[in-house]
Amino acid sequence: MLFSSTSQRRWARWACAIVLCGVMPVASALEVTISAQYRGGGSGRFENTTPPGGVCRYWPVTCRGATTVDLPITFTKKAVQEAADPRDEFFLQLPGRGEVDVYHDETGEPRRMSFEWTLFSVTAKSARLDLNPTYSRILGGCVSGGGASGSWGDGRAKVLWRLSDSASPQPCWSRSIYAAAGTVMQADVEELSIGFDMNIPPPYRLKAGTYRGSITYRIGPGGDFDFGNDVSNLSGDSLTVNFELDVQHAFMFEFPPGSERAVLEPRNGWQAWLAGGKAPQRLYRDLPFRVWSTGPFKVYKLCQYDTGAKCAIKNDGGEQVPVDVAMSLPAGVQHLGQSVERLALPTGRPAALQFEAAMPTLNRPGQLHFEVGRNDVQDMLKHPGSTYIGQVTVVFDAEL
Repeated sequence: MLFSSTSQRRWARWACAIVLCGVMPVASALEVTISAQYRGGGSGRFENTTPPGGVCRYWPVTCRGATTVDLPITFTKKAVQEAADPRDEFFLQLPGRGEVDVYHDETGEPRRMSFEWTLFSVTAKSARLDLNPTYSRILGGCVSGGGASGSWGDGRAKVLWRLSDSASPQPCWSRSIYAAAGTVMQADVEELSIGFDMNIPPPYRLKAGTYRGSITYRIGPGGDFDFGNDVSNLSGDSLTVNFELDVQHAFMFEFPPGSERAVLEPRNGWQAWLAGGKAPQRLYRDLPFRVWSTGPFKVYKLCQYDTGAKCAIKNDGGEQVPVDVAMSLPAGVQHLGQSVERLALPTGRPAALQFEAAMPTLNRPGQLHFEVGRNDVQDMLKHPGSTYIGQVTVVFDAEL
C-alpha cells in the first residue's frame, strides 16, 4: 500500500510525539513511616520504634533523647559562598508543627496527634572538603546540633543542625568554613534525616489496636521542604509520612481463691439473730480483687435468674429475691469522669458500662458488692431453713 507524502509527514509527527512523551520526567512520590508502641507500662507513654536515622546512628550520644528517621530525599545543590540571597547557599526550610488524624484499624475511631520537626542531619559529598557548603557555619533559624565530621579524602561531610523554633521553623543555611566569598560549590546530598517530636493522646485513653494516619508534604521551591535555588536530581516532589501507633494494654482482674462462691450474710454473721436478736438489715458480701488496667474496658453482669435490672436468688420453693450487684474501682479508673464507688452493674452486654483510665492502674484494689436489701431479707425470713441460690456472672470486657 502507498501513502501520500502528506500522510507520511502526519504519521511521522505523531510517532515523534509518542517518543517525546516517553522521555518526559515522572514525578516521584516518596514515603516514610514513623512508628511507636505502648505495651501497658506504668509510664503511660508511647515508646518510639522508628529506626534512628542519619548521623544519630553514628553519634547516638550526641542525639541522646532525640527521635529521628531517614528521609528518602536526595538531591544535588549548587551553592554560592556568601550569596546575597540565602536560597543560593546551602539552604533548608522545614515545615512547622502539624496535626494528623490517626484511625483505629478495626473501628475507624479517629484520634488527633500533633508533631514537629526538631533537627536535621545530612551527609553530603563535594569535590573537596573545603568546597563542601555543609561544612559548616550555620546561619538563620538553626544552630549546631553538636555533631559534624568531614573527610579530606573524599570531600564528604556529616552535619547535624537543630531548629531554634521547631513549632514555626525559620529558614536555615550554611557556608563552608574554608571557601572565599563568591566561590561556587556543589554538594551531592546522599543521606538526609530528620528529628521529630510527637504529641500523642495518652495511650491509656486509646483502645487496644493499631492506629494509622498520614500527611503529605510538597518538596521543592516554595514547598514544605524547600532546599532553595539551583537544586537538581531531586528524588521526589512529595513526601508522605505514615504514622503507625500500636497499643496493647495491660488488662487483668485477679480474685483470691474461693471468690467463685459469695455467701451473703448479715454483719457479724447469723448468731445474733439466732439468739433472738433483731432481724438483719441486709445480707451482703464484698469480694476483693486486684486490677491491672492501662486502657478502657466495659463491665456488665449476666444472671441465672433475671428480674430486669437486678439478678435474683431463689429457694427450692421457687420464692426469689433480688440481689444488688455493684463495683468499686481504684482512683485510676473512672466512669463518665467520676470515681467508681459502689456503682451498680447493668445486665447484658448492650447495657455495659464503659470505664476509662485516668492513669495506668497496676495491682490496685477493687471490690464487687452483692447485697439483699432489708425488705427482701424480711421476705426470706418467712421461709426459715431454706437456702437461696443463684448464679451471677460479672464480665470484664476489654474488647470494646
